Amino acid sequence: MKIKKYVGQTAHEAMLKLKMELGPDAVVLNTKTIRPKGLFRYFKKPLVEITAAFEDKDLLNKNTISKYENKLNSINEELVELRNLVMNISVNKNEDEFFSPILKKFYNTIVNNGVDPEIAIKLFKKMNSKINLEEKDTDTIEKIVRFNLAECLGSPGPIIVNEEQKVIFFIGPTGVGKTTTLAKIAANFVLKNKYDIGLITSDTYRIAAVEQLKIYSDILQLPLEIAYNKEEMIKGIDHFQNKDIILVDTAGRNHNDLGQVEELKEILNTVKKKEVFLLVSATTDYKVLESVIDKYNFLDEYKLIITKIDEAENYGNILNIKHIANKELSYFTTGQNVPDDIQIIDVENIVKKLIEENNND
Repeated sequence: MKIKKYVGQTAHEAMLKLKMELGPDAVVLNTKTIRPKGLFRYFKKPLVEITAAFEDKDLLNKNTISKYENKLNSINEELVELRNLVMNISVNKNEDEFFSPILKKFYNTIVNNGVDPEIAIKLFKKMNSKINLEEKDTDTIEKIVRFNLAECLGSPGPIIVNEEQKVIFFIGPTGVGKTTTLAKIAANFVLKNKYDIGLITSDTYRIAAVEQLKIYSDILQLPLEIAYNKEEMIKGIDHFQNKDIILVDTAGRNHNDLGQVEELKEILNTVKKKEVFLLVSATTDYKVLESVIDKYNFLDEYKLIITKIDEAENYGNILNIKHIANKELSYFTTGQNVPDDIQIIDVENIVKKLIEENNND
């Protein structure tokens, strides 16, 4: 048994402090009025002190936390159920307005494969308004759906090397795999195309990131410059003026930190002619995707690289990301292996995955 005292302006305040820390099972031993400490204590309002006894604090806190966690989890589950119920009512209402049974089947399939319901509705409404789907068989409608999905995804825009030097920036939030993706692209260029390449990293916030790229540069026998600020970035690009390609790794940015976004703008503005690739993880929640992509709307032009496809449950987020950003897709990555786990976006294969029925449902 342990003893602890709590002080408040009122008995209610002191008791609230007690209950917040010790829970409802603590035993109140004494309540009394005390004078505040200090030179002017006689001019201040008296305080209330409550003395309480309680069992082992660690055990008590653990039980209390567990109880509140269980209650919170229960509330969260109820909120999720309520949200899904409201969404289903809304979606079903929209479906009934224009979906034929065959079209509804394809709608359900792509939503089950991760496409956001609102995006799917927009897609099918547009399809339905342009094409007369009445009296068409399932195979014909499937071809129409495939074509429209492919049209939404668009043609891929990989890096194309020409006579003019390319400075290529890889940007994106923390943890999406920028350094590894840059290394994969660099390795493929070196091994397959024999281009002369220079590497620059401005990801000096993480020592591990610099070391990781240094290891890749040593293996690939590529020169690496480290840029701690805008001036060193300019020097690094000038140092590589005779290279075919300069690949620039940037620090992962917290998309909610406006200061970090401003730093990124400064880095990107060091070069007039550049190509920018925004990396986004396929495992990112839809609402977070909207927030992330919105923070990069200061860029007029960039292309998308979707990472961690191997960790995602399905391919739906590829279409979601494309729809939100309305930018060209370029590559997606499927693991950590350099240089193998990267490929140019295969639109036909993505469409196949989107309309593939999930037998696990």
